[in-house]
Amino acid sequence: MDGVYQLPARDLSHAFLESNLERLWLGARTREHVERAEASGEVLFTSDGTPVLRHRGALLGTPSDDLWLDRAVRESPRDSAYLVFGLGLGHTARALRAITDAPIMIYEPDPGLMRRALSVGPSDLGAFPIVCSAHDLTQLWPNFGGNRDNVTLISTPGYVSLYEREDRAVREALTQLVQRRSVNDATHRIRAREWISDVLENLELLRDSPFFMGLAEKYKNVPAFIVGAGPSLGKNAELLADAAKKGIVFAVNSSALSLARRGVTPQVVACMESIDLSTLLAQVPYLDDVVRAFSMTAHPRTLRTGKGPLLPVYEGLPQFTPLVSLGRASGLAVCGSVSTLAFSLAQRLGCSPIVLVGQDLAYTNGHAYAAGTPYEGSKVELSADGQSIVHQRSATLHAVSGLKVEQEPLREATAWGGDGTVYSTIGFSAVRNWLELAADVLTHDRPEQRLVNATEGGARVAGFEERTLAEVLSPLPELNISARDIAEAAHAAQPPLSRERLAGWLDTQLSGARAARHAARRVRRLAESAERVVNRDDPRAVTRAFGKLDEAERQLRAAVGSSPFVDGYSWTAVDAIMQGAGGDHTDSQHSAVSAVRAEARFASAIESCTRELEAKLVQTRNDLGALAPDLTHGDTSPWPS
Repeated sequence: MDGVYQLPARDLSHAFLESNLERLWLGARTREHVERAEASGEVLFTSDGTPVLRHRGALLGTPSDDLWLDRAVRESPRDSAYLVFGLGLGHTARALRAITDAPIMIYEPDPGLMRRALSVGPSDLGAFPIVCSAHDLTQLWPNFGGNRDNVTLISTPGYVSLYEREDRAVREALTQLVQRRSVNDATHRIRAREWISDVLENLELLRDSPFFMGLAEKYKNVPAFIVGAGPSLGKNAELLADAAKKGIVFAVNSSALSLARRGVTPQVVACMESIDLSTLLAQVPYLDDVVRAFSMTAHPRTLRTGKGPLLPVYEGLPQFTPLVSLGRASGLAVCGSVSTLAFSLAQRLGCSPIVLVGQDLAYTNGHAYAAGTPYEGSKVELSADGQSIVHQRSATLHAVSGLKVEQEPLREATAWGGDGTVYSTIGFSAVRNWLELAADVLTHDRPEQRLVNATEGGARVAGFEERTLAEVLSPLPELNISARDIAEAAHAAQPPLSRERLAGWLDTQLSGARAARHAARRVRRLAESAERVVNRDDPRAVTRAFGKLDEAERQLRAAVGSSPFVDGYSWTAVDAIMQGAGGDHTDSQHSAVSAVRAEARFASAIESCTRELEAKLVQTRNDLGALAPDLTHGDTSPWPS
């Protein structure tokens, strides 16, 4: 091949590989893939002495054109992070770092090539996270580019033509990650204060109701059926009566009524909606006969609907970290869908197989929901330009969501069974990707926990076996686990919390809130003082004032960081201040005044929100004291008489 010559034969020391695997910033799964892979490709030198890789007849990682790379950076959004597709021998990543300080990650589609690259010699790429699996990309992204609304993909020369399918998959994964972050952030900012308020209002229920997570690993190898409200539910819903005899059926709030109309009673109904669903749930005839796995963040009226045993749950989100000390267990992993909460709960219980039913994650045959659900009649159609889905919502769904018509960008997904495609959207895609990631994790960490998609329609979920529900049920023995069995086991495993324990927990949250408010007040006062000093134009006084302000800001960040409720409760107000901050001031004095005023507004927002949160905590503490005393004798059965 003109212009290149082969690297002379020598020992590509295994010590180089071991050292690089130890020192570099690699995803955990990436390291495993590289360790298991056989080295592929060969190292060549170009005529100017630049080392490159040759693989399957293609040169990989030749130096990128500097003008092209510079233009790519200049034309990228200012807040963009960068993903380099293809490690090569690192030339593209180094060149990119020379012209931007933005976060840069490297994605290598072939672990064999990575093994070859890391065996050449000591690597200087320690500043770049390097991954070669979708799992590691998803795991590292929140800490790498999680606060970025944009990402630019830079391809190392030679890679796209050789790894076209992987390139498309990475582009789709990046789109999902960025859009999901935007959706999640918007949801958290809008709802965090409401969620925390609902948690406090629901706290009294824990005096009678233990957390569901106390049953961790208590149902190992018991089949679990996670029943959604997708259009395909009508194909096999009647078989769920048999499923309830052979395992545990988890119905989500939207599918509960559909099962009732088909004569099926599950053992568990799950709900985590923050909107009030009490009116819809009250229509479910068996709600007094099943376990209610309702989230502590759900609407207070929702948690008080039905008389069946309440076994609360909570999500594994940063805002709800304080609940871990009450539940003595980490929160459940979720992705904006109650089906993911039910899936995580079944996984926590040790259930296997975990079977998806009615989880279309797509608009099958133009329908949004199964017949018999409260939202049946919601339909979709393709937009005139073929790029979007137009969702015509039923009257009930319109009343709940406030939207009559919604238009979303079209996402096509491989159909269940692999034959053709189905219409989907970003919301469905996010849940599907979450389930696929869960499957990847469980395959690696808990291979004994089987995952089956028995939806019999909708979208394929990679990592799940595809079988009909009849095929799944056929070999299973009857276990006849009742809702009563589950409730009594939960009470035996982890009794409800005493009033004293709840009061002590509230006191801890109150102490954290007060510390944050005092720290915010100090920052506000020092910022106001600093503004007066700046206007006096006394350099020494300005230095002293800003030094005190910097220290107070560090203390405030520490106080807010140690009190997740404060962080969540003040998020919206603080974000509004941050969005309005800034401004171009060529005059240093005006710039300093603008900065300290923004700091004062920032601190004032936290101070105000925290004072409001304190009032709620105090009221909850007082209400708890006014409740009837704890009874430690008599009938302690969790089932209503």
